[in-house]
Amino acid sequence: MCIHSAGMFIWLIYNHIVIPFGKGDCEYDYNRNFHCKCMHGATECDLNRLQNCAISYFPRRHLGLITCIQGLGTLREAFSRCLSRLSDRTQRKLIECATTQTGELLNYYSMVNTHRAGVRIWPTMYVNGVFFDRSYPVDQKICQHTNWC
Repeated sequence: MCIHSAGMFIWLIYNHIVIPFGKGDCEYDYNRNFHCKCMHGATECDLNRLQNCAISYFPRRHLGLITCIQGLGTLREAFSRCLSRLSDRTQRKLIECATTQTGELLNYYSMVNTHRAGVRIWPTMYVNGVFFDRSYPVDQKICQHTNWC
């Protein structure tokens, strides 16, 4: 994160957790497969799977990739727009993850974490454990609840 102050850029180290899952649910069937349903339909679940796979493969360097994926229209569009700069091997691994039970299991874990946190409004953000009202700009809330500014 970069905060502009007195003509200087100050780079800060911070921890963040992104959970790509909204209002939805996952079920486990008799064949031992997960099936997730998302509020905005199958495409949302597809894109959530790819985001969860990106987080799984790049636990410390996923923010740019999941930001690229967010809001796209199809999984294929996400593959072509967001994975093109990655190596062929990494692209194949992410595509395989996003189109198999591996990605669906990651969606399930995101669902569990979303439900466990008691999230009822999407998107939701907490800054140092304090709920972020999304009607305010992010930088204001970060400055209000941290000593970073």
